[in-house]
Amino acid sequence: MRLLWVVPRFGAGLVGGAEMLVRGLATRALPDGWRSEIATTCAVNHFTWENELPSGTAEEDGVTVHRFPVGARDGARYELLHPRVLSAEATYPEELEWLANSVWSPELQRFLQESVDGYDLVLFSPYLFGTTVWGAQVDPARSALVPCLHDEPYARLETVRRVIESARGCLFNSDAEARLAHSLYSLDDGTVVGLGWDPPGEPPQAQFAASRDLGDFVLYAGRLEEGKRVHVAVDYAVRYAAERENAPRLVLIGQGTYEPPEEAADVVMHAGFVSEEEKRAAYAEALALVNPSHMESLSIVLMEAWLEGTPALVDQGSAVLREHAERSGGALLFDSYRSYREGLDRLRAEPAVREQLGAAGREYVLRAYGWPSVQARFRQAVESLA
Repeated sequence: MRLLWVVPRFGAGLVGGAEMLVRGLATRALPDGWRSEIATTCAVNHFTWENELPSGTAEEDGVTVHRFPVGARDGARYELLHPRVLSAEATYPEELEWLANSVWSPELQRFLQESVDGYDLVLFSPYLFGTTVWGAQVDPARSALVPCLHDEPYARLETVRRVIESARGCLFNSDAEARLAHSLYSLDDGTVVGLGWDPPGEPPQAQFAASRDLGDFVLYAGRLEEGKRVHVAVDYAVRYAAERENAPRLVLIGQGTYEPPEEAADVVMHAGFVSEEEKRAAYAEALALVNPSHMESLSIVLMEAWLEGTPALVDQGSAVLREHAERSGGALLFDSYRSYREGLDRLRAEPAVREQLGAAGREYVLRAYGWPSVQARFRQAVESLA
């Protein structure tokens, strides 16, 4: 079986759920004798989409990667159309124009047109990029999407509906994501696969809190963007500190455009981008992971925290996070500052509850998303589509 994955960005160290998902599946999920290749752009930064990496074909971690330059795009026109897209006022031609100015590559498109017959299945991820919208139309019967779908206005675009419904099928990250897709589109085939994890190894050796002169802390991990509602985590941490003595600080790890307000300086610490070992230590030492995002199809950071035995406080406004919490018993749900405060109060007061929740979360990750389970689901899904 020869597979081609088409993604806007690819490479070690890139931050992004879809990028980590594709990298994991392409390098770890394949049965013996199967082969993965990647077609992507030369971009690294998902804000500027500038061509930073050389074009051409190379081997990376045992995978053949074909890189093509990002095509010309009008950023000003993209921003002008964006409010109309978000408010569902954009016409179909405006949707196409907006997507054409997001990111795509004419050379990558030509590669697909010339080479698609050499692959058993072409998998496109995530859904909201020109590389997917135009690429999947080259040979829809040979194309599958790994959409990483969120409940957001973009998912209701006519362009997106047409592409998803015309493709051979979809690979989803969670049952909640699959239900969302089936509520929005008429799908021929769709299977939950997700990303895989190994059992945790030795405890991390790094001393995250001690090296930063921290006491107790709760952790936000991931992209620092308001779309991920990091500002909610900051707001709740500041309010909690005003009401409770010796309140834990909020530590932010990750990168993005969001900057905490000055009045949060005594409560919030931005640790920036940290090494994998430091990230594991941060998860392991935190009182809890806080995930206020509504835009999740899986939540990699939640799985990573649970693997380190750390409980979570998650926003029940996300069907995906709510489903994980209810199935695992590894998280407390909140839907307001009041319920967030109650949850954090409980975790601080009852260490046994923290330990119980963290252990339940770890067991859930290894049961539902351990590599053996994911590999079996992936093989079954691809064989049904190819």
